[in-house]
Amino acid sequence: MTVSTIVASVLPIDEERDTMKQIKEVIKKHFEGLNLDIRESGNGRYIDQKCAPDILCSVAEVILEYVSSGHNTFTVREVMESEQANEVMVNQFQKPPVNHPGAASEYDKVFSQPIKLLEYAKILTTVDSVGRAAKYSITQDGILTYIATGERKALEFLTTYLNKVMAESELLHLFQQFFGKPSKSKFQDLKDGYCDFIIDNTPINGLTESRRIFSKVLNPLAYYNQSYGTKAGRMSPTPIHYQDLFYNRVNFRDLDKPKGMPRTEFLDNIPEDTAVEAYQINKAVRLIRRYHNEESEINRFKAIPATHVHHIFPKHEFPELSDTFENLILLTSGQHLSYAHPNGNTQRVSKPYQLVALLSKLDSIEKSIFSEKDEFYSLKEYMRVVNVGLDKEILVEGMGVEELRHTLSMEYCN
Repeated sequence: MTVSTIVASVLPIDEERDTMKQIKEVIKKHFEGLNLDIRESGNGRYIDQKCAPDILCSVAEVILEYVSSGHNTFTVREVMESEQANEVMVNQFQKPPVNHPGAASEYDKVFSQPIKLLEYAKILTTVDSVGRAAKYSITQDGILTYIATGERKALEFLTTYLNKVMAESELLHLFQQFFGKPSKSKFQDLKDGYCDFIIDNTPINGLTESRRIFSKVLNPLAYYNQSYGTKAGRMSPTPIHYQDLFYNRVNFRDLDKPKGMPRTEFLDNIPEDTAVEAYQINKAVRLIRRYHNEESEINRFKAIPATHVHHIFPKHEFPELSDTFENLILLTSGQHLSYAHPNGNTQRVSKPYQLVALLSKLDSIEKSIFSEKDEFYSLKEYMRVVNVGLDKEILVEGMGVEELRHTLSMEYCN
């Protein structure tokens, strides 16, 4: 099992759906009820070096998988030594196996530091101990599932969390002063102010350690504010970019085909899938199946069991869209192999059925955004998928759902 199937084991489906509805409001209300003032907790490990968004996302996924296998509580080591943890570390992060003799110390940090963050944020709670090892349980299933769904969602959670901690600790004004008018002198004032605060209020008593953690606080907030951050201990020469925040490399699907470049030339310059790309595609496929409760997205008034996840714009032509939720649609085997791919030839795509798939996907996205409000899909991402797939800017920001449907239909029918 993986994150696509695990939530059913944590919560009944109806309860899970209710929890995931309006998830941004759920997260907001969760933090409103907490006091995360570092001056009161004295917790200098509310974030640490291994708490990058991609690691946080993966650790959340591994925790959910472990709990779904029948464990109500867990230690860091139990999660770290699980089968899912090994799959994530080897395939997602291209690291040695978890049981590799030289990797134990590093892996302990990779799992323990995000777990400590999730505990401080009250997503997890300590319920017991085994010797010196704390035992944890999940207290906010819906939020943990949201974090596990994708790296961008983990980043959104992280910036919300950091804003909360800094505001409660009366440090946020230092960051706002820097973001308002970035300069080297204001950067130094911010860095000194933060490190002095940590040394005065937590067991961390050295500049080296507090400065290491400073970058993990500043850079997500800098990205959120579209501002400068820190690199190599100094003020960054440019505003912080999305890829600057991650532990792992950004894969090639985060790159865009330059305008005017023929797709054949673009594909020639893209390497073959590695284990990282294959893992991301498989994860996206599993999540789509789970999100739609293994029911076809193309149906007439009744639920139809389905297991095939189809790339609307095919993977071999559009690898940059191959793990994008908005390009994946859940179909029955018949819909997939008889209609989407005529005569079961997966190298061919039926253009009329491609339109059917796009319009049905838009139905799913509309429900996610306006009814469920669960943040699973993005209308902006859907428009990007269509524009990339058709190689023209036919969908633009500001269009309503009905206008999107009309524009798509006219494009395919003309």
